Amino acid sequence: MLLWSKRRAVVSLLVVLAFLLAACGASPAAQSPTTAPTAVTEAAPGTEATTPPTDASSKLKVVATFSILGDLVTNVAGDLIDLTVLVGPDSDPHVYQPVPQDSVTLAGADLIIENGLEFETWFDALYEASGSQAPRVELAERVTPLPAGEGHSAHDEEHAHDDGLAHACQHFGDDPVAVTAATTAAEATAVMPDDHTRYDLTLSNGAGFVVFEQDRDGDVLFFLGSDANLTLLAGTTPLAPENVAPITEGCDAVKIVYTFDLEPGSYFVQFGSQAPTPLALVWERGEEHSDSEAGHEDDHGHSHGEYDPHIWQDPNNAMLMVEVIRDALSEADPTNADTYQLNTERYLAELTALDAFVQAEVSRLPVEARKLVTTHDTFAYFADRYEFTVVGTALGTTTENADPSAGDLAALVNEIRAVGVPAIFADNVSNPTLMETIAREAGVTLVTDLHTDALSQPEGPAGTYVAMIQHNVTTIVNALAE
Repeated sequence: MLLWSKRRAVVSLLVVLAFLLAACGASPAAQSPTTAPTAVTEAAPGTEATTPPTDASSKLKVVATFSILGDLVTNVAGDLIDLTVLVGPDSDPHVYQPVPQDSVTLAGADLIIENGLEFETWFDALYEASGSQAPRVELAERVTPLPAGEGHSAHDEEHAHDDGLAHACQHFGDDPVAVTAATTAAEATAVMPDDHTRYDLTLSNGAGFVVFEQDRDGDVLFFLGSDANLTLLAGTTPLAPENVAPITEGCDAVKIVYTFDLEPGSYFVQFGSQAPTPLALVWERGEEHSDSEAGHEDDHGHSHGEYDPHIWQDPNNAMLMVEVIRDALSEADPTNADTYQLNTERYLAELTALDAFVQAEVSRLPVEARKLVTTHDTFAYFADRYEFTVVGTALGTTTENADPSAGDLAALVNEIRAVGVPAIFADNVSNPTLMETIAREAGVTLVTDLHTDALSQPEGPAGTYVAMIQHNVTTIVNALAE
């Protein structure tokens, strides 16, 4: 019995040894070197960013400001870093409101990746408040930027008065303030002291003079209820208006708008001849020059910088951004520099293929059909690269201005009708209600699923930068080809 027990023990030991030897002889499948895909698709398992084993506690702590940049960083770094993205998928970086945890994240960061060109307008204050000492890397540093508004349509120039038209139109329904105009400038004492006020001017034989006081350096817009002549005098010298614009859309009560660039001082406003009496008038302040020049403000008073920040819409710019990421990571983490370089080479090849994919898709449209109307002006770099024209946008360069004037919208609707585009486009970071109204008024199709300033959720159609560009161009081409 003892002998049998010993034999069983020996046999059991041999079985265990056999299993151990088998386990020692096996090895994980070797990861193939990362190469560019033959078609522009999501990287298949095994061709993603190379990541050698790393102690989690020693990982570089990197912060990217929004989801598109986070994906670019991931393609260069893989899992070598501990990455935090502040503004996630389907979230608008233009209007992001930082939370307390963001300050904690920045305080513990080793490196910060941001877009630059004043895209993340909220970030400077957040960084300062956090006390972070992490270097800030702007990915726009090697990109040749386009001026802000490069893709804006002609109505931004031709109808600059429309910013005040909707406000003036409302005041034409107010109770009027009666003003009697003098027959000569020397006799003029009546004034129109307040903007946002309707004045009913009593004229003599269709003509008259009133006094106008200006207390700042900037534009003044005179909205008239009839197509009357208006001359502004500095003493006895007539001043040339910046713009005279008949109004045919946006406000039935207003017939013409005169815009003057005025310095502080006292002026005479001359009406006539043959102006109707009473003549309804509302005046509004326009752009104050000192503020706009110092702050580079857009037409609605928001400061967004001199240049268009949406640089990633051209894959060639994304390549430059990726190289900046590689260099910043390699400097901060030289131990893994070779891996960052390998991953960058792989990803640059994928982005080169992406650019070719976009060109092939766009070639399905004749150049004259490549016309874009979008929620906000995010496609200037795309348009510049692939020969599109940005006909117009509802909100300008940023989504912060969510309430454009009635005049702006009327002008945009007219342009859509004039150029004959079959479709206009809303994006994933904006409420589509405004674009639905524009599409309905213009009688065109609204396409609502472009992804512009943010990726989609990972399971969505634009979960990575490459997928986003592919999805957008195919969606645009298909809509405009109908």
